[in-house]
Amino acid sequence: MPDPPPSRNILKRRLKDIASLSLSAGFAQAAAVAALPLLQRYCYDPVAFADMAVYSQLVGILGAVATLRMDLALVKQSSIGQARATFSIGLRSMLVMVFLAAVLAIGLNAADMEMGTIPWLWCLLPLGVAGVGMNGLVTGWLSREERFRKLAVVRASGSFVGEVLRFASVSLGSLGLIVGRIAGQWYSAIWGFRALYNSLRNAPKSTRLSRSEAWRDNRAYAIFTTPANVLAMAANGLFILYLFEFGSGNIVGAVGAGMAYLTVAAGLVIRSVSDVFFKHLDDVPPKALLRHYGGWIATLMLLATAGISVLWAIPESWVTFLLGDAWKDMLPVMRIMAPWMVPWIAGSALSGIFPHLGRQSWALVLDTLHLAMVGGLIWAANASRTSEALSDPEVLVLLHDYTLVQAAFYTVAIGVAFAAIAFRKHSPAKVQ
Repeated sequence: MPDPPPSRNILKRRLKDIASLSLSAGFAQAAAVAALPLLQRYCYDPVAFADMAVYSQLVGILGAVATLRMDLALVKQSSIGQARATFSIGLRSMLVMVFLAAVLAIGLNAADMEMGTIPWLWCLLPLGVAGVGMNGLVTGWLSREERFRKLAVVRASGSFVGEVLRFASVSLGSLGLIVGRIAGQWYSAIWGFRALYNSLRNAPKSTRLSRSEAWRDNRAYAIFTTPANVLAMAANGLFILYLFEFGSGNIVGAVGAGMAYLTVAAGLVIRSVSDVFFKHLDDVPPKALLRHYGGWIATLMLLATAGISVLWAIPESWVTFLLGDAWKDMLPVMRIMAPWMVPWIAGSALSGIFPHLGRQSWALVLDTLHLAMVGGLIWAANASRTSEALSDPEVLVLLHDYTLVQAAFYTVAIGVAFAAIAFRKHSPAKVQ
């Protein structure tokens, strides 16, 4: 019997890598899904989840720039010396961002903003940014070495520990949710550093010269990919931050908890597919890239559509019976937000196509457009606001508008990705 063609071997390896990440991480995600209703019912009220939602957005925005996306550049390094120098750049950048996170938290409190009233934010925000940065570097290093099973175990263990500590930290009040998240991130980061310690120790030490060379080779990730990621996080986070400033704690908590449910499954798919997809793009022949990308987009959108359709099969009375009357708004909020998750999951999971094609600048333009669209929505909502605070019905109307904006943007982003691949057929990829 003849050996299977190389393309089939590549596909089998890619699917095996994705399955390793998905199955191992799925255990942790299942634990998170099981823990969330218990946390809502017995431990934390909607206001606590509102604080958690704002903290998550702030960490996401700062974490997007923490390593200057050297974690992504790590995956593509051909030699271990280059990888070590790239790792060092990312680590130094992260330390600077940790300091700036503390300054920002103090500034929010001094400006008398609602976000600044979250207790101990000046300490929690830097710790969270450090956790995001360290886990990014661990992911980049282990992905470069194609140690996807180890990466899955590291992620799963951190998620599991984080959920357990959320229950153990209930005496801290609303801070317990945040403390548990940070502890889980640090646990997985420490375990990850242990996993890569031997290869990192055996790598040539980074020097000023090697870091300069690494920076020259990878600066497109800092110049284009990092701002694009910051803009993307800001576009998604700006809406939550606006709601926190002007909406009630209960409705913001419902939005935050609903988003947590929706992103648990979505995050599993996005992270698992993204890590493997980006690593193995070099194995795909240029002529097959358009068909390859289109097939993945179609598959992910079908899976996402099937997943969110479950929300309309759940009676609203079940939510209040299981979680209590305080959470009566959560399911309606989830149904409003769910449709834009379909193009978001597909586009985000395969967003590595832009750096692969050397079109980081295209991603930057897209995310600038995204921020402008969300910012325009918020500006219009604020201009039409007639009172000091938004009523709950006004928030629900605003959520409908937000869903339309989000769905429109991610659909456009997928179309632009197709255009980038088609354009590449006629010219070699180069960083712009």
